[in-house]
Amino acid sequence: MNTSRQTKIRSIVVLVVAAIFLELTTAVQYISTRRAITAQITEMAKHDLTSANRTFEVKEIAEAAIAAVLPEVERFIDTQQQDSLHMALQRVVANHPEIVGVDFAYRVGSDGLRDGYFTFKDDVTNEIKDTVIGFDYTERTWYREGLHGNGSWSEPYMSRYYVALMSTFSRPVHDPQGRVVAVIGADVPMRELSSMAVQLYDNQQRSLIPVIIFQLIGLVVLGFIMYRSILSVRKLSKVSAEKELMNKELSIANAIQTAMLPPPMPANEFVDIVGSQVPAKQVGGDFYDYFIRDGKLFFNIGDVCGKGIPAALVMSMTQAVFRTIATKIDDPAQIVKGMNTMASRGNTTGMFATLFVGVLDLATGHLSYSNAGHEKPIIVTGKDMRYLSMTANVPIGIVEGKEYKTQKADIAAGDMIFLYTDGLTEAMNAGEELFGIKRIENAICGGSQFVDPKQLLDAMKRTVSIFVNGAEQSDDLTMLVIKYKG
Repeated sequence: MNTSRQTKIRSIVVLVVAAIFLELTTAVQYISTRRAITAQITEMAKHDLTSANRTFEVKEIAEAAIAAVLPEVERFIDTQQQDSLHMALQRVVANHPEIVGVDFAYRVGSDGLRDGYFTFKDDVTNEIKDTVIGFDYTERTWYREGLHGNGSWSEPYMSRYYVALMSTFSRPVHDPQGRVVAVIGADVPMRELSSMAVQLYDNQQRSLIPVIIFQLIGLVVLGFIMYRSILSVRKLSKVSAEKELMNKELSIANAIQTAMLPPPMPANEFVDIVGSQVPAKQVGGDFYDYFIRDGKLFFNIGDVCGKGIPAALVMSMTQAVFRTIATKIDDPAQIVKGMNTMASRGNTTGMFATLFVGVLDLATGHLSYSNAGHEKPIIVTGKDMRYLSMTANVPIGIVEGKEYKTQKADIAAGDMIFLYTDGLTEAMNAGEELFGIKRIENAICGGSQFVDPKQLLDAMKRTVSIFVNGAEQSDDLTMLVIKYKG
C-alpha cells in the first residue's frame, strides 16, 4: 500500500512538474514570438518610410533629368546632330547614378520601321555605351504612354538589359512644329523590393528558432517521463506548433494585405480621399482601391463572401485584376465584366464578391459607375445626403459572361461620396442588434456639417464603435470617403 501510495504521489508530482514546464515553455514561446513580431513590424515601418522617401527622391531626380535634357535633344534632332544627341543622353546616365539607362525611340510611322537605342552604364567596365533597341518597343508601356502628355511612369517590368525590375519615366520629344517625333525615357531600378523580401524572410526564420527548440525540449521531457501518453502529447504539440506558425504567418499576411491598400492620395486640387479597413479576423475579404489616370479617378470597393484566408486570397486576386483592367479601359461596366470573367473562370469554390466601380472625371465632376450587388454609395452635400441610383445586378464570380450596366451621375464641387461594405450596416452589439442604414443616415445628417472626408470617416467610426460597445466583430468593416473639390 505504501509503495502504491508513493507511486501515485510521484506520478502526481511528475504531472505537476510537466505542467509547470509546459506553462513556462508556452510563456517563453509567447514572449519570443511577440518580440519577433514587434521587431518585424518596426523594421517594416522604418523600411516603408525610408523606401517612400527614397522613391519620391528618385522620382524627382529622374523627372528633372529628363526635363533638363529634353530641350537639347529636340534641338539636336532638328539639326540632325546625332553625335551631340548621344553625348547628351550619355551625360544623363553619367550624372545621375539613380538612372541606369536612357531609352530613345523614334516614333513609328505608317511604314512600321523602328529606330531606337539604349544608353547605359556597363556593369563590368563602368563605361557608358549605346546599343540599338533590339525588340519591339511599341509594345512597351513607356513608349505608348510617352507619346502623350507631359510625362508618365510605366508599370514595373523586367528589364532586357539588367536582371532587375524597372520602371521608366518617359516624355514625348517634339519637332519645331510641335509634332511628336520620338520618346525619351529614364530607367530606374526598383531595388527596394528585393531587400524587403530578404528582410521578411530573415525575421521569420529568427522567430522560429527558439520556438522549435523549446517545443523539442518539451517533447523529450514528456516522452521520457510519460511514455504511455507520448502519442497524445505529440499530437498536442504538433497542433500547438501549427497554430503558432499559422498565427505568425497570419500576422505577416495581415501586414502584406494592409500594404496592398492604395497609399494616401497626395494633396491635389481635385479630390481628397480617406479609407479604413478593419478585418474581422487577422486577414479579410474587403478591399478598396483608387488611382488617377488621364484626368480621371478610378476607384472601387468590394466585399468577398466569407472571412479569413480564403476570402483574403480572392480579395488579393480581385484587387490585382482591377488594376490590370482599369489601366486600359475607362468604361466601369467593362471593368466589372472583365473582373467577373476572371473571378468566374475555374471557380470551383463558389466564392463571389460584391463590387462597385466608379470613374470620376476630375475636370467636370461627371461620375460613371457600375454596380455588382454592392451597397448603394451615399452622396453627402453639406448636411444633406442622397443615394446613388443603382441598377440591381449579381456579384462577380457567379456567372461568367454576365453583362453589366454603366450608370451616370454628376458630382458637384464640395460633395463627398461615402462607400462602405455590409460590415457597417450589419455591425452587431451584444444584443445582436444590427447597426442598420438608419444609424448611418443619422450619423451623416444628425450632427455638424463635415468639411473634409476624414471628419466623416472618424464620425462614422466613432458612432459604430459606441453602438457595438466592445462586442466581437462579426464581419469585415471597410469604408471609403471621396471628396470632389471641383
